[in-house]
Amino acid sequence: MFRPVSIRINILSNFLLVIVFICVSLLGFQYYFSQQMAVSAAHNSFIQTGEKITQYIQSRDILTKNMLNLTELYPNLTLPPMDPRNSETISRFALNMQRSANIYAMYIGHQNGDFFEVINMKLSADLQQHFNAPENARWTIIRITASPEKKDEQRIRRFDFYDADLKLISSRSDTSAYLASKRPWFIQASQSEQAIRTDPYLFTNLQQKGITFAKKISGSNAVLAIDFTLTKLNNLLQQEKTDPSRKLVLFGRDGHIIASSDGQTDSTQTGEEKLNAFLIQTLKKGRTDRIIRYQDKNKSEDKFVMVTTLSREQNADTHIGITIDAAVILNPYIEKIAYSLAIALLFLLLTIPFILYMTSRIVKPVKALMRQNRKIKDRHFADVIPIKSNIIELADLSDSLVSMSKSIQAYEKAQQELMDSFIHLLADAIDSKSAYTGGHCQRVPEIAMMLAKIVSENNDADFRQFKLATDDAWREFEMGALLHDCGKLTTPEYVVDKSTKLETIYNRIHEVRTRFEVLWRDIDIEYYQRLAQHHNPEELKAWKHDAQQSLQDDFVFVSEANIGGEFMSEDKKARIQSIAQRTWTRHFNDRLGLSDVELMRYEGIEEPALPVDEQLLSDKTEHLVERLNFDEEAYKKQGFKLDVPEYLYNYGELYNLCIEKGTLSNEERFKINEHVIMTIKMLEQLPFPEHMQKIPEYAGTHHETMINTGYPRQLGKEQLSIPARIMAIADIFEALTASDRPYKKGKTLSEAIRIMNFMKQDQHIDAELFEIFLQSGIYNDYAGKYLKQEQMDDVDIKAYLVPV
Repeated sequence: MFRPVSIRINILSNFLLVIVFICVSLLGFQYYFSQQMAVSAAHNSFIQTGEKITQYIQSRDILTKNMLNLTELYPNLTLPPMDPRNSETISRFALNMQRSANIYAMYIGHQNGDFFEVINMKLSADLQQHFNAPENARWTIIRITASPEKKDEQRIRRFDFYDADLKLISSRSDTSAYLASKRPWFIQASQSEQAIRTDPYLFTNLQQKGITFAKKISGSNAVLAIDFTLTKLNNLLQQEKTDPSRKLVLFGRDGHIIASSDGQTDSTQTGEEKLNAFLIQTLKKGRTDRIIRYQDKNKSEDKFVMVTTLSREQNADTHIGITIDAAVILNPYIEKIAYSLAIALLFLLLTIPFILYMTSRIVKPVKALMRQNRKIKDRHFADVIPIKSNIIELADLSDSLVSMSKSIQAYEKAQQELMDSFIHLLADAIDSKSAYTGGHCQRVPEIAMMLAKIVSENNDADFRQFKLATDDAWREFEMGALLHDCGKLTTPEYVVDKSTKLETIYNRIHEVRTRFEVLWRDIDIEYYQRLAQHHNPEELKAWKHDAQQSLQDDFVFVSEANIGGEFMSEDKKARIQSIAQRTWTRHFNDRLGLSDVELMRYEGIEEPALPVDEQLLSDKTEHLVERLNFDEEAYKKQGFKLDVPEYLYNYGELYNLCIEKGTLSNEERFKINEHVIMTIKMLEQLPFPEHMQKIPEYAGTHHETMINTGYPRQLGKEQLSIPARIMAIADIFEALTASDRPYKKGKTLSEAIRIMNFMKQDQHIDAELFEIFLQSGIYNDYAGKYLKQEQMDDVDIKAYLVPV
């Protein structure tokens, strides 16, 4: 048995235990999260370093490739190496190399093996000795061509040495077996339409590693190339070595070191063979862009390591490995934990006297206040009462709690009224957006609420568990019903109101008719031209009459097809295609007067020379509107299963005129059905209070069926709540009987019930709920308020009820 203790001791002991537990837990969490923060800090630091080096490499690559692209535009660039006119090329190459200190050479290789190169002698003092060049040689020009005497064996290599003013100092010649067309840079560039970058390799003349950028010169088989040294890259890595233990290594896809922060490029000479091998294995295993702990017990090494990819080029990948001692990262955080532990112990000791003093005077009124606070939390505002306490602050707090309860109650009521008004306003806006929607958003909730009330009072086995027992539950259902079509705000009006196949913002049949008018006048002109050429007048009149009558017949057919009132058979489609083959001559630029958005659809389309013959009807590339920023993965993750057309819209004339039923294309049909998806997305983003969380469900499931054939998520009966199934019946009944739609007459009661009975049989709506809908007479109550007198005929519901 436990020995009874005073409340002060009880609270004190429990409070101390809680504080100790919290301190230990917090210190444990702090230690854990400190490690995570340390790793995160190291990761961020490594990423920033990688991004900085990436920017350097990318900027260098872009500048070099731009230099290649600009240089290939120079005239006479592909002249034979020995051609005197190459002096202009030498001058331009020299200027480019003066502007970029790391360019070792610029050269041109020819398909026949010929070679022309300009070398920057200033890049290394060893070059003068290597080429046996004069002391004042600033530029060395190498020309390699076939030998006239021994074409298949030795080739002629000529050296020209120029001073800083590009004046020839001296020349010499020897033989060489060098074939430019056999070099890797030439082969890679010849096989690509873009500029390429080679893996780093050793420049024999410089005894330094470098890379080559090369590009095939447009309109020729020659290749333009630039050699770069990696001196600046080593310097950049050295600058990023912010700690003595930090090391940065740049290496290619085959694992060879390109550059490093210590200037070494030979992995066997760095003294860290194991670490370098670990970096390469990390890359090969695909464990990039993450912090990995590397420990070598033999050397007592404990490091954080990360490998990241800097750039990807055809045949050339570049990666960077970054390491740093773990202690450098972790020690600052461990010191903070030690300080935190000391502060926690001090705080614990200091709180004991304070707790002993306060417990006896605070515990009871605090508990009473907690009880009152719980009432507020449960929204039982009328039950909140003041408490008695001899502590002024607690008494004032009690009064404040009562006052706050009343204020929250008033505020909640005002917020509720505001929200209700806003939702009604939104529903009115949707109904007012198009004559096709009428008062749909206002009438559907009335049907739904009437049916929900009957079902809530029903004690049958199927509905016994369903009860909308509180005002909040009823309000939640009504708001869901009011918002069930809020996604239509995103549906373009011209799609909802599209009454003809060629209609967009306007009916394009007028544009088509103008083309027919042009052809009509072309016939008139041809008639008079032939008449002036003394053709038989009677035969010409007959020809003119037949040609223009054919135009009239074709336009009538196209116009009737545009209405979309009849099914488009294959024969009718074939005739549309045949009519489309007629041509007319356009003399005006069809891109003038277009908006920026329209002009974007012409990007990549070559503008024909005017005048140009065009089909009378056509499907053009510019008729296709791309579906941008569509996240298919997120779409599927949200459970949406509507097939998404490839294009947002397709304005093709043939495509639209050949729509088999109605006037909507597949893209437009999806855009209309998409309103449910948008309803769900819009409502799920709103921070509804806990008692309103089901609004998105109620609003977004009224197009689902009992057999998983509806949209947008193809849910079945077991996945649909009773309110969701009620919404489907209310939505369908209102749509069938609505008499304010300009495109159709409202169905009579008997017609609407008969259609809904077919839908029940096809399991599109809930059979049991439909029977309650009929037996309760809700349809008659609704009809008396909203339907016209001529719609209110007798309904024999017995024919639709399942016999007991």
